[in-house]
Amino acid sequence: MAYAEVTSLMQTLQRLMQLHPCPIQPKRKKKIESLLQKVSFLQVFFDDSGKDQCNDHEDIKYLEGIIRDVSCKAEDLVEEIMFDYSSSSGLKKIATKFLDTNLYRKIKFIEVAITRVYDDISSIKVRPTTSSSCYGGSHDLTPPLSSQKDVVVGLDDDFLRIADKLTGYPSKLDVVAIFGMGGIGKTTLAKRVYHDKLIEYHFYIRAWITISQRYSVRNLLLGLLNCTSRVPFRMDELGNEELAEQLYKSLKGRRYLIVMDDIWDTKTWNDVRRYFPNDNNGSRIMVTSRIMEVADFINPYNRPHQMRFLTADESWKLLQEKVLGLESCSDYEMERIGMQIAQKCKGLPLAIVMAAGILSKVSATPSRWSAVAGSIHSSFVTQESRECLDILALSYNHLPHHLKACFLYMGAFPEDLEIPVWRLIRLWAAEGFIKLESPKTLEWVAQEYLQDLIDRSLILVGKRSYDRVKTCSIHDVLRKFCLEEAQREKLLHVVRRFEPHFCQGAHRRLHFHLDISAYSSYTYSNPYLRSFLSSKACSVLEGSYFGCMGFKLLRVLDVVSYYFYRFPIQVIKLVHLRYLALSINSELPRLISKLKNLQTLIIYWGTKETRTLPLEIWKMPILRHIHVKGDVLLIEPIANHSKKNFQVLGNLQTLCTITISTINFLHGLVATIPNLMTLATNLVTNGNYADWLGDCLNNLVHLYSLETLKLLFNLPMKNPRPCNSIQRWDAFPPNLKKLTLSCSLLPWEDAKVLGKLPNLEVLKLKHLSFQGPEWETNEEGFHQLKYLLVESADLVLWKQASTGGYPFPALRHLVLRFCDKLKEIPYEIGDIPSLEVMELHSCSPYAVRLATTIQEEQINLGNSCLEIFIHPAR
Repeated sequence: MAYAEVTSLMQTLQRLMQLHPCPIQPKRKKKIESLLQKVSFLQVFFDDSGKDQCNDHEDIKYLEGIIRDVSCKAEDLVEEIMFDYSSSSGLKKIATKFLDTNLYRKIKFIEVAITRVYDDISSIKVRPTTSSSCYGGSHDLTPPLSSQKDVVVGLDDDFLRIADKLTGYPSKLDVVAIFGMGGIGKTTLAKRVYHDKLIEYHFYIRAWITISQRYSVRNLLLGLLNCTSRVPFRMDELGNEELAEQLYKSLKGRRYLIVMDDIWDTKTWNDVRRYFPNDNNGSRIMVTSRIMEVADFINPYNRPHQMRFLTADESWKLLQEKVLGLESCSDYEMERIGMQIAQKCKGLPLAIVMAAGILSKVSATPSRWSAVAGSIHSSFVTQESRECLDILALSYNHLPHHLKACFLYMGAFPEDLEIPVWRLIRLWAAEGFIKLESPKTLEWVAQEYLQDLIDRSLILVGKRSYDRVKTCSIHDVLRKFCLEEAQREKLLHVVRRFEPHFCQGAHRRLHFHLDISAYSSYTYSNPYLRSFLSSKACSVLEGSYFGCMGFKLLRVLDVVSYYFYRFPIQVIKLVHLRYLALSINSELPRLISKLKNLQTLIIYWGTKETRTLPLEIWKMPILRHIHVKGDVLLIEPIANHSKKNFQVLGNLQTLCTITISTINFLHGLVATIPNLMTLATNLVTNGNYADWLGDCLNNLVHLYSLETLKLLFNLPMKNPRPCNSIQRWDAFPPNLKKLTLSCSLLPWEDAKVLGKLPNLEVLKLKHLSFQGPEWETNEEGFHQLKYLLVESADLVLWKQASTGGYPFPALRHLVLRFCDKLKEIPYEIGDIPSLEVMELHSCSPYAVRLATTIQEEQINLGNSCLEIFIHPAR
């Protein structure tokens, strides 16, 4: 993972330059700056090599390995110096002089190593290349398509949709795109359509061409002419433009179907699009691609047809037909085992075909099939599955350098785990995979990386909100590929079983999928380990577990699935730590402020006792995200935040979920977090509940960067008084996009004030946020609102003012929950053109009946896009 290691080295050198107090003499800083420029050049080399497909692949791979090893060694040396300096005490002047001399000597060593890399780069760049290194006819031309039909299961609906697009409207030349991950059946579907008798009859000319990652326009033209031209001529004597002219003439005036299978780049389409005539006779071009960007580019006006995974029944049917042919499985026990094997393939046809290949080589007995079922995942990395992994490797090899480490990192997580996106991007950033692109934040760039991997069909979307992906995962077969490739690239090592020998490897990242306490008796000291993560809790850990590990350069420590009685004080010595996730029972020590490089702090308290967050956290200026779970109280005022003991946390973006007891403290808190983007807080009223919301907003309005706000009020035990009305919408933070209120006891008429928030897109009105039996809405507010959740046990009538319009003009998703008295819903809701989904959870029969009536009326009006989901009370 050379690119990731170079990016990480650049970040480390930049941190070294910013270290305060700096252990480097000013005249020596120029050496660091010079080294930083050379490392920056290595990144440029990667960007160029990613674009230049004519470079010899093996040479580039070899050079990447050298760059990776040199970058790792350089970073180890620099961070060791930084660790020694941060850990030194006493004679600072002597220590600083020693560190400066030692660092200078090691920087010279690094420069020599990187200079050697420069020589290797130069030798590759000046090496002459031949056309065979770029082009190869055997890569471009598809062997004659077999007339034998592949076994096709579960594609009937897909076939009908594609066939309809090929033979129906419009008459002008149109492109039909099929999109999906490798091995999901794009080519199989395209072949079924291509060979269909009706399709053969409909088109006068049909041609099929498979596009490789490294193709030539000439070979592409030759392949198409072989299928379309009926006039014999010496094609090898013609130039590309003459071949293109012949192709255009061979298609002119005829209804044709051209299939371009497995397109990887938009450039491919730009190279050939002008050679296809448009005679308004219903000609079609069908393309398949693994990359959403390519499919969208080829036909931006119509969404590509996205392939789905097979269901459990379809998976078993395909497996059965591949192994047994037309015969059905008559043995009940074998059918049960076979269905189990099919389910393990997670609906990916390529994996099912691979499993069928394994089964076809063993006896068709329950015991043999059971043995395969027990080892099916390990079988995925044997020679039997090499063809499958090679197909998946095409997608990986086509990735830009900056995405490769992020993708392989997905293999670190256990099977069947949906990964919270916020956690994943925090880990990517802490590992040093993300290259900061000003003025974007690390998190913003990481979100772009994630979306790119999703669009390339490599990461699967789990839960999704209206505007973003909340959880993600990868297919098990891709995960096996990630594990194998990550191990080969020395990116990470996953400990899946009891491996007493695992400590012998120089692993920089360890991820445990078993109980890590089982290894406590082993002496494991790896001073260069960067990441220690466990995803499976089996026991309670003692803080002393980390005492003998020697992880002095550790960046990521994620053991939140384990439980510590006390905070492991040994963690404080990990001065390079950027990401810390723990579950503890004790308070956080004030020494936590020694972790000056910490970016993400995740603490789960395992008891119901109230815990406090030490104010020493406000001495950690690099901190970007604080996630705490449990009753966590901030009780001490920060009125003296301007003193040197307290710093403004200008990098802090996330603070959730904390408890605040006094307005004075809230005022001091707001002054120290000016760039906060997400805040979730419990507000303890101490009996003055009616005045709290207004006073709270008067402070929060100064958070100009705040986009997400959750205000959860703790009600007094007896006779809570309604909150004062909100008089002005500009009392809220000005750039607020998402607002959640709970127990605010506001009158429904104040919802009109919320409607004036100019950027509000998500509004969640939870338990007792608003009170009263009647809510009247109109078309004057909520112009940007896309998601609305209403929980109200006392709401009876939800009316629409008779103004001729409809409320919430941009609404996409409406959720009504626990509205068990609701008897009226505005019919105008159904007329909102953007509304896609309406959910009712534990609502009254009246509300359910009204929602169903709204849907029926919309269907009668020709709108079949509105979906209604009814979830009855449990």
